Amino acid sequence: MKILRSILLGLVIPIIIIGVWEFFAIQANNPSLLPRVGDVISHLVHPFTDLLNTGSFIHHITISASRVILGFILAAIIGIPLGLLVGKYLLFHKIFSPIIEILRPLCPIAWIPFAMAIFKTYTIAEVFGFRYTTTIFGHIQLGMLFVIFYGGFFPIFLNTVHGVKSVKHLYIESALLLGADQNRMFRKVIFPSSLPAILTGLRVGLGISWMVIIAAEMLPGSDAGIGYLIMFSYELAEMDILIASMILIGAVGALLSYGVKVIADRTSVWQAKER
Repeated sequence: MKILRSILLGLVIPIIIIGVWEFFAIQANNPSLLPRVGDVISHLVHPFTDLLNTGSFIHHITISASRVILGFILAAIIGIPLGLLVGKYLLFHKIFSPIIEILRPLCPIAWIPFAMAIFKTYTIAEVFGFRYTTTIFGHIQLGMLFVIFYGGFFPIFLNTVHGVKSVKHLYIESALLLGADQNRMFRKVIFPSSLPAILTGLRVGLGISWMVIIAAEMLPGSDAGIGYLIMFSYELAEMDILIASMILIGAVGALLSYGVKVIADRTSVWQAKER
C-alpha cells in the first residue's frame, strides 16, 4: 500500500505538467513551436525508427553513452587512486592541492573550445590508425573524451579525499594494534571506510559527465549523439523530436544515477547500521 501511494504521489507533478503542456499545445496549434504530447510519445515508443536521416534514438543514445562511459571510467581510474593518496599522505596533499584548487572552479563546458582547438575532430579510431571505420570508436572524439574526463574527475577525486579523511581514528588504531601494515591498512580499513563517499562521488561525477557530453555534442564537429540530434532538430524546427530527445536525456541520466545508487546502497549497508 505504501509503495502504491509513493508511486501515485510521484506521478502527480508529471501528470500536471503533461496536462498543462497539452492545453497550451492545443491553444497554440503550432507543432513547430509546441507539439502535442501524442506526437512526442509516438517518437519515444519507436526508438528504432530513423530520425531525419541521422539514425534512431537508440543509435544516438548508444554513441552518447559510449562517450560518457569511457570518459567516466578514465576519471574513476585516475580520480580514486589519486584521491586515496592525497587523503592519506600529507606529501601528496601538498603537491596536488594547489593545482586542484586552481582547476576545480573551471566549468567543464568552458574547456570545450580549448579541447576542439587542441584535439580538433580526431577520434579514438584515428589514434590507433583506423581513419575510416564504422565502429563506435569512430564516433568518440578525443576532445569530448577530455571534457567528460574533466567533468567527472573532480567529484570523484574530492569525495575520495573526503572519504579518506573521514575514516574514524578508532578503526585505524584498532588495525594498528592488531598488527596491520600500510598495505593491509589501505585494503582492509581505509578503502572500505571511504567507499560510501567514493560511490557518492561516482554518482555525482556520472551526472556531470552526462550533462557535459550533451553540451559538447551540440557544438560543430559532432555528427552523432543525442545532443547533436537536439541541435539538428532545432535547425529543422522539428520540436517533437527535440522534446522527445530531452525527455530521453533525463530518463537515461536518471537510470544511470539509479544504477550507481543501487550499488552504493548494497555496498554501504554497514554504514546505515553503524551506531
